[in-house]
Amino acid sequence: MSLILWGAYFKNGNIIKDIVRNIKNKNKGKMSMFKKIKKVLKLKRELKQLKISFNTTKELLKAGYGPIKTKLFDRQINVDCAFWYIHGLKELFIENTYKFNTDKQSPKIIDCGSNVGLSIIYFKRLFPNAKITGFEPDKNLFNILKQNLKTFGYSDVELINKAVYTKNGTIKFLASGNVGGRICDEESKDTTELDTARLQDFLNEEIDFLKIDIKGAEYDVIMDCKKQLKNVKNLFIEYHSLEKNEQKLDEILKVVKEAGFKYYIKEAWQNQTLPFVNKRENLFDLQLNIFCYRID
Repeated sequence: MSLILWGAYFKNGNIIKDIVRNIKNKNKGKMSMFKKIKKVLKLKRELKQLKISFNTTKELLKAGYGPIKTKLFDRQINVDCAFWYIHGLKELFIENTYKFNTDKQSPKIIDCGSNVGLSIIYFKRLFPNAKITGFEPDKNLFNILKQNLKTFGYSDVELINKAVYTKNGTIKFLASGNVGGRICDEESKDTTELDTARLQDFLNEEIDFLKIDIKGAEYDVIMDCKKQLKNVKNLFIEYHSLEKNEQKLDEILKVVKEAGFKYYIKEAWQNQTLPFVNKRENLFDLQLNIFCYRID
């Protein structure tokens, strides 16, 4: 629903007419106005938990997939993509996807795929003295990340403008300007060459939390550092199945199990509502959150 019309619906009383009209609408392929309104109201309630006003929520929705400057916890935050920012707010600060327990005052956290900094802000609010290393290969996102963490006063975070991979060197990277940038093999006008850091080299000490959200490169990286996973206490992997590639979830889970973890899996994104009939139009045909934890 257009946010420009949102206020007019309530001001002019046209909302009831639209609901009735949409109930009569036989085009089941389109979300009814009623469902859209329910969705916006639900989002309003969710973001209210973070003290985000309805006006700010409307501004975020209006920005769509574009950039925006907004407020989070009374601090300005620069956002590259408002749509994925909202998704991140819900996933991190409402659903607490990365929450873990530790007795340490300064747990060691490695964040692979820091984007604009929401995950680091979440970890720092959870553990203010945490020692965090954040990797973000996209140069535009990295600049936004640095500015956001400066605004929040997190000067003790180590930020590395490299892609975690299986070697120290360079690799082709397809930058999308939002959460979908990824390592790739093909050459195009949108690809660039980035420096890489071998994740294995950072896992030779005890790591309290390792987050890996690297858009399809997770299989190669996990295979390369499987011997070092014994040093990791909590591991989060976002698994991405590229539609044109062989699925290797079973191999990742085998490595995780051999490293002594138990795992729990949730759908990260609904890529296919009807897998038997859907055309594989998305870049990823499956995205999963894999929570890997140890039983003491």
